Amino acid sequence: VRQLRQQGFAAMLDRTLKDYGIDPRLIHMEITESSLMENPEEAITILNEIKTLGIRLEADDFGTGYSSLSYLKRFPLDALKIDRSFVHDITVNEEDAVIARTVITLAHSLGLKVIAEGVETEEQLAFLGDNHCDEAQGFLFSKPLPAEECSVLLSSGHPLHGPRREPAAADQKPAILVVDDNRNDLMLAQIMLQKDGHHILTASDTHKAFELLTSNHVGIVISDQNMPQMSGVDFLRRVKLMYPDTMRIMLSGTDDFNTATAAINHGEVQRFFVKGRDEEMLRREIKRRIGHTAQNAST
Repeated sequence: VRQLRQQGFAAMLDRTLKDYGIDPRLIHMEITESSLMENPEEAITILNEIKTLGIRLEADDFGTGYSSLSYLKRFPLDALKIDRSFVHDITVNEEDAVIARTVITLAHSLGLKVIAEGVETEEQLAFLGDNHCDEAQGFLFSKPLPAEECSVLLSSGHPLHGPRREPAAADQKPAILVVDDNRNDLMLAQIMLQKDGHHILTASDTHKAFELLTSNHVGIVISDQNMPQMSGVDFLRRVKLMYPDTMRIMLSGTDDFNTATAAINHGEVQRFFVKGRDEEMLRREIKRRIGHTAQNAST
């Protein structure tokens, strides 16, 4: 940051690159978002000088410095880096998920790449991949290494993480995720839906449910309302924010129309069925939904 404010910094960089025969395109310079916003006009001038050399510029810790969009589009950046504080709980916290997805959309609309920092789990990587994040870094791949050990790691040919979930094939039916803390009800729902040939995933708590959502292609989520960690409405609200294309159904043991009506009106729940009464209606709705999805995929 101090060097960015020094007169002639870009010229010094240019001389150094030429003296050591370094291709400027191999250099990625990261500047924190907060530093850019301390004096944005000055930053625009010096960054343009550095950019002219061919160095790649990235805004580090994006999301923590409150950038003005009017300035963001004027910075000659190549990439935005999503701060690790938003990545850590990205699969279980709807606010972090929305922020990450918004940053990705914003960056791509400005022609910038997106890099996620602090990726530590396959579930985080899967969520970022599903939302078209371009690059990722973190302990999932490797902890920081000395240059010699890094060279050995990269030349070994071994993958830096486990197998990624491949995109769903056009003719692949999405899975159905059933979430219920009552294991008997969970088993009955699984047996009922498997009769129709559906691929069923089950979770007895919302934490497990979010893990399954990040590692599987889920088209429909069916949740009970009364669960210890959070209500079905709250869970499906998070599903809506994090996976907006996934259908959300509540299958509850209580005929609570006030809860159902409020949830449907706010969009958290798209369908509401009562256990022990509406199973056939639920099966017909799922057949209709999956058939409609398959038809759209084929066209």
